[in-house]
Amino acid sequence: MRVQQFLLVVDRAPGLIERRRLATLPAPPRSQTGPDGTHRLAFDRPASVLADAVATAIQQVETRTDLHVVRVADRDWLTLAEIGARIGRSREIVRLWALGRRGPGGFPAPLEPDRETSYYSWAQVSPWLRERMGFDLPDDEPILAATNLALQLRALTPRIRHMQLIRHLLGAA
Repeated sequence: MRVQQFLLVVDRAPGLIERRRLATLPAPPRSQTGPDGTHRLAFDRPASVLADAVATAIQQVETRTDLHVVRVADRDWLTLAEIGARIGRSREIVRLWALGRRGPGGFPAPLEPDRETSYYSWAQVSPWLRERMGFDLPDDEPILAATNLALQLRALTPRIRHMQLIRHLLGAA
């Protein structure tokens, strides 16, 4: 069984009672404050599947404490330079792939194209690199990106007036 490592970002720093409750969890997390001021719980969980480890950790944190999980720190949004660094290539060659001037074309679009700095989803780029460029990359499940989308939807649900649209998009109409 592998040890799955991940960070859960929570809505606030755990207080003394919450730290004590977290300490009773199997493979308890370490509390951290990120450089951006976010409060994080670092997990090293034995599990064969990352999805199981993340889902169980979220459930345990939210049922045993008053903390609310906001997102999973996933490092999914990357610049072209960061993509290049992950695969051992230059930013320039990745930029040329993104522009379609090199490679087979079809590089995933930036997440917010009108920004000064473009970010790309690793969950979209890594399959492109494997399938079209032949890179030997692990087939990471996009579970962390999907978990963040689910957590974001959970947070927005009370503000959404037309839930029929959401049910339709999720196939639960």
